[in-house]
Amino acid sequence: MSVLHDSPAARGFSFIIGAKALVDDLARYTDTPRYQQLVIDFASGEDPDDAYSRVPYEKGANLILHLERVGGGLEVFLPYVKDYVSTFLRTSIATQQWKAHLYEYYAKNGRPDKVALLDSVDWQAWLYGDGLKLPVEMTYDATLAQAAYALADHWDAARASADTAEFTKADLDGFNANQIIVFLERLQALPALPLAHITHLGTLYALSSSPNAEIRLRFYALAFAPLTSDAAVHFAAEAAKSIRRWRWRLWAMHKAGFHPIAKQLIDKIWDCTNNCECKVYYAVLSIRLRAFELRLSWAVQPNLAHSAYPYRLVSTSYRN
Repeated sequence: MSVLHDSPAARGFSFIIGAKALVDDLARYTDTPRYQQLVIDFASGEDPDDAYSRVPYEKGANLILHLERVGGGLEVFLPYVKDYVSTFLRTSIATQQWKAHLYEYYAKNGRPDKVALLDSVDWQAWLYGDGLKLPVEMTYDATLAQAAYALADHWDAARASADTAEFTKADLDGFNANQIIVFLERLQALPALPLAHITHLGTLYALSSSPNAEIRLRFYALAFAPLTSDAAVHFAAEAAKSIRRWRWRLWAMHKAGFHPIAKQLIDKIWDCTNNCECKVYYAVLSIRLRAFELRLSWAVQPNLAHSAYPYRLVSTSYRN
């Protein structure tokens, strides 16, 4: 990302976006801590799809970033990446093969001190550790997130006031789609806003009607937290009603193009009872299908996991 956009800030921003999804999925597996690990020892007959989450993508990306920093930075690390690709092109490998190649590369192309730096990494914690935190506290370039953070904090500070006239459409001037997503996810990490504030926020910034599925889904994630709140009941019913007429048609039209895991999980959601939580799932899945049908915002972030619902629709990782 840093090289592609010629901006370390862009790379840091992508990690910030991924950090929220990682926190959500680590929390989801509190009762199954094995699924918080990068390397999972599955029992005989256990379905690996039960551990399907953003953890391997985001925790793995942070491990790679940590190794890059330990090893001397991006300029030192990129030649290793090229060697890794050329060595294992069109090949499936296990974790220990990857680790062995990493050591072999630095032993061959580095110095003894480089191998010693690799030895300083807590491999046990990174590969087999569980819990809600990474083994190392990671920091990212937050330059592109500051405006989003400031706006979210402004809304948070106004929660006790019935007067929201201080907010205008111009608040989002200069924000790209990902910055709006970070703004909404920052709000979601704070105590839930009152229903009146969420309603006004959704209308003022046209979030509840956005054709960008990723933005609209983050707005619903904010509105649906917690699921027992007045906002969740209001918006879940509204969203479910708006998509009831065409969700089955869309799913029938596009089901064949989805990953088998995604099809299995989505079918489970369609079969659940009509309670508030299921209305949430109906809403987010159907909005995503609608965006797919209209070819709207499909490439913004191919991964869909966030705390509004615990399922991902595709299996590609969007960040390198």
